[in-house]
Amino acid sequence: MPAKSRPDEGPALPKKRRLRRRYANAGEMARLQADLLNAVNQSVIALDTHGVIVFWNTSSEELYGWTADEVVGARFSDLGVADPDDRNLPRMEAAVRAGEPWSGEHRARHRNGTSLRVHVSLTQVPREKGRPAAILVASTDIAGRKRDDATRLRLAQLVESSDYALNELDLDGNITSWNAGAERLYGYSAAEMIGQPVSLLNYSETRGSDQFQARLEAGEPVVEWDAEGRHKDGSRLHVLLTLTATHDEDGRRTGTAAIARDITERKRLLEEVERERDRLNQAQRVAHVGSIEVDLLTGEQWCSDEACRIHGLSAGSSFFEEAWQSALHPDDRMRVAQRVLEARERGTTADFTYRVVRPAGGVTWVQMRLTAEHDDAGVPVRLVGTTLDITATKEIEAALEHQAYTDALTGLANRAFLTLRIESALRDAETHGQQVALFFLDIDRLKVVNDGMGHSAGDDLLVQLANRLRGHVRPEDTLARFAGDEFVVVCPDMTERKAQRLAERLATTAHTPFELGDREVFVTMSIGMAISTPGDTASMLLHHSDAAMYRAKSSGRNEAVFFDEEMHRSSLARMEMQTLLPRAIERGELRVHYQPLVDIDTGEAKGFEALVRWEQPGVGLVSPDDFIPLAEESGQIVAVGEWVLGTALADAQYWRSTVPGAADLRIAINLSARQLQHPGLVDMVAAALASSGMDPAAVELEITETVLMDDVKNSLDTLTRLRRLGVGVAIDDFGTGYSSLSYLRQLPVTTLKIDGTFIDGLGGAADEHARPIVEAIISLARALGLSVIAEGVETTQQLTVLRKLDARLGQGYHWARPMPYEDVAPWLRAQGRSGLLKHG
Repeated sequence: MPAKSRPDEGPALPKKRRLRRRYANAGEMARLQADLLNAVNQSVIALDTHGVIVFWNTSSEELYGWTADEVVGARFSDLGVADPDDRNLPRMEAAVRAGEPWSGEHRARHRNGTSLRVHVSLTQVPREKGRPAAILVASTDIAGRKRDDATRLRLAQLVESSDYALNELDLDGNITSWNAGAERLYGYSAAEMIGQPVSLLNYSETRGSDQFQARLEAGEPVVEWDAEGRHKDGSRLHVLLTLTATHDEDGRRTGTAAIARDITERKRLLEEVERERDRLNQAQRVAHVGSIEVDLLTGEQWCSDEACRIHGLSAGSSFFEEAWQSALHPDDRMRVAQRVLEARERGTTADFTYRVVRPAGGVTWVQMRLTAEHDDAGVPVRLVGTTLDITATKEIEAALEHQAYTDALTGLANRAFLTLRIESALRDAETHGQQVALFFLDIDRLKVVNDGMGHSAGDDLLVQLANRLRGHVRPEDTLARFAGDEFVVVCPDMTERKAQRLAERLATTAHTPFELGDREVFVTMSIGMAISTPGDTASMLLHHSDAAMYRAKSSGRNEAVFFDEEMHRSSLARMEMQTLLPRAIERGELRVHYQPLVDIDTGEAKGFEALVRWEQPGVGLVSPDDFIPLAEESGQIVAVGEWVLGTALADAQYWRSTVPGAADLRIAINLSARQLQHPGLVDMVAAALASSGMDPAAVELEITETVLMDDVKNSLDTLTRLRRLGVGVAIDDFGTGYSSLSYLRQLPVTTLKIDGTFIDGLGGAADEHARPIVEAIISLARALGLSVIAEGVETTQQLTVLRKLDARLGQGYHWARPMPYEDVAPWLRAQGRSGLLKHG
């Protein structure tokens, strides 16, 4: 039975016909012949006279794809091997019918349908009486042979037309073949060079020729060896040589095949590029600018020498891999890699700054700009980048930033940086559910040091204190100089208990004396503390700690006080007063109250002290202790003082002119520190005198001892000019300050006012301490030719002692409290009628 057909294997064969017995019983000779035919490298097929296949050798299986088992016994025509469209097919059939041999080319088909080109020979096998017994069909595939011939022809044409110089050498180094490319490269024809030694082509002894021979003998090719060649005209050539050993059929080496490629122009261009790059590198070294290129298609990278130097890499390094892995600061690597990736994938331009860690330590700051180049389709194909060393710029920026955020004297953070740090600490505290503590430190009476030893000594004290404070704060804390003699400490993540302990440590920094020149100076500090609450801002926390510090100072200094709600309310009230005070004058809310100055012996009214009051709508009279310090801090005291001066002089002149017996009344008016420092004070007093018509001799300006001594030189100049106007000058609260007797002698003072704290002790349990002080002040005043006024006289016992001490003038509740303007004239008239002024 014929084998069943498989898919794509052609038509199924019909059932085998039974062969004639004589074929089935073939002898040993027939089997021998079959073996011989199977060994032939040619398709041999035997057909009987009916076209049935009786023999199919192994080469037939390879040529047509059918096995002998599948086709023996089948008709040859049923296989479809013969191409019906082949023009030689009719001739073949005619020869078979005529019993004649035939040979020629024939188109056949493989079992899988592919076309074959074969050479066929038909031979009739005769039997008795000349009748054919069988037909032998011998077929040879000529397509492969033709392909080989065509390939050899094409190769020969390629060799001849190639721009490469191809030639062969024998073992003695003589040229045995020479193509047209060799003729074009070297200028010699084949006739000139065949048989000539190859040394004619070498410009000089070829470097490494011994190595060539050793490698060729070992069967290794020499690939693209850079060599120098000689042209026929004597000029020098640059070639890339590829050498391969040639062998005969027995494997013996017969010579060498050489391929030479002309790279003379390429060498010239490369040398020009190198020269350009040398010039570029030189320019980049001067400008501290490097350049890099990345081929996005091949991955090839190029890095200029300066770019490598900036990144601490050796020239020719694989820039991105080495720089990204080792040179970049670890904190910058991920960010920079992301920017480069974006430039690669999106084809955009990226500008970014990063740090490079120098091998010897330190940091180089680099500014990189990456630009993507695109092909015609818009696909990124190349990255071009520039790297600029901006370390010097960064150092300048850092220096400027340090200058902008650092106190020049102490090296601490300044007020500008402090605000930023508080805001940052508050944000972090809100995120992590923590609290921020703020300490406001103020040196008590630093002005005494400045005035007594000079401002350089005060600066030295501030520097020493700053260094001491540094040792008591944590690394995460911020110590800043706020202004003048004020310091602030910002402490994140701190509770009230921890803050109290830190305040105690901070206070101890001032316990040890400060060495200023050859003197030891002791100071104290007042500390205000505030703990943040949700929603606090930097300005609020500063305000709270400042309010606490203000409370510490008002409580006697050298204390540490926590901010509380009472301070908050007081602070709000102060802020409200500070806001309303500028309008108080124009709205007519200020008042002047007058307290009498009395002759202690006779009880006669000698004058009045003018005391300012603020009658705030809806509130009533505001204590001077509340609004005068505010006016002093804000500078509004100058305007308030000018108004009081003009009002008091006008009122006094009115009483002197209209009230019987008051023609010689004196008027005393207080001056604050700000007024005394104001350059227009003298002109202001002169204008008020002229406007009121008041006799300058009846006017006395009062200045506290502390204010007077804060700036002795300026005070001396101003008071001297005031005295030239004819007005008197009184030192108020005398005995409570730190005045020097030498200064007192030099100052143009006319009156000393004994502070009420000393008068309060007269005639009572403290008399033994108060009396000597009061007596000493009275004696001092007489020695200096000054008048004396005893303040705060409230009792008959005090009055009795003052009379015994021969004090002349007094002031206090014993005679009258400060009274409004409208009560003064009636009071004067009442005193005159009753005669009380004369009897005391």
